[in-house]
Amino acid sequence: MLGKIVALFIKHFWQRAFGPKYNKRHRIICRFYPSCSSYSIKAFNKYGFIKGLIKTIDRLSRCNSRNTDSCIDFP
Repeated sequence: MLGKIVALFIKHFWQRAFGPKYNKRHRIICRFYPSCSSYSIKAFNKYGFIKGLIKTIDRLSRCNSRNTDSCIDFP
């Protein structure tokens, strides 16, 4: 139940309100598919709060500029 509440919070707060403005202001293009927020929503809905949180933290730890393994190169 808590996992579904967190997933709804991510969907409404990050994906609709805060995230698009933040990404546009910082000129961020997501390097992962699905995006980290979409992945988090799926993880919380599928695995519940504890395992979904672990999977989300693991994903976010790989979402940085030093990770070139999953980098999208632009000419």
